[in-house]
Amino acid sequence: MTTTTETVPTGTYSVDPSHSNVGFEVRHMGMATVRGSFKKFTGTLIAEAGKLDVNGEVETGSIETGDENRDAHLLSPEFFDADQFPQLTLTSTSTGPDADDKIKLSGEITLHGVTKPIELSGEFGESAEDPWGNQRVGFEVAGEIDRREFGLDWNQILPNGNLLVANTVKIILGVSAVKNA
Repeated sequence: MTTTTETVPTGTYSVDPSHSNVGFEVRHMGMATVRGSFKKFTGTLIAEAGKLDVNGEVETGSIETGDENRDAHLLSPEFFDADQFPQLTLTSTSTGPDADDKIKLSGEITLHGVTKPIELSGEFGESAEDPWGNQRVGFEVAGEIDRREFGLDWNQILPNGNLLVANTVKIILGVSAVKNA
């Protein structure tokens, strides 16, 4: 059974970073997908009266793509400029079912000092009690952004006409959250 935003038990939940993931995917040279994630993040879900608010913060300096040189380049002023913009944020403006009866999370993402609307869709898992007596909820959502809209426009055109780094970036959130006492 899939849980919907209307059936999330009322309360405030904190994202459990050891059981959650903030990730991204981007095409490299038009031929392969590079995946990465952020290792330091926090988030809150507030459920009441059929409404669900989602807020999160990510430390840009915690990026990991499996390549130290690439990570250093992504942290530089040519991309995230992590020294000047140490966090990115996500704030929901509405949540509910989409046309396919999946969860749709509409909100705003602030990245590199720029705030833009974002839509993520996916599925809720079941709400359940964990072995330690904590109430948990979980969901997985994904969406896309154009990184240029956030000033992340460094790139190179390759001899075959492909871009070194695609402009479209897929954002993927896998969240497990624990109800606060």
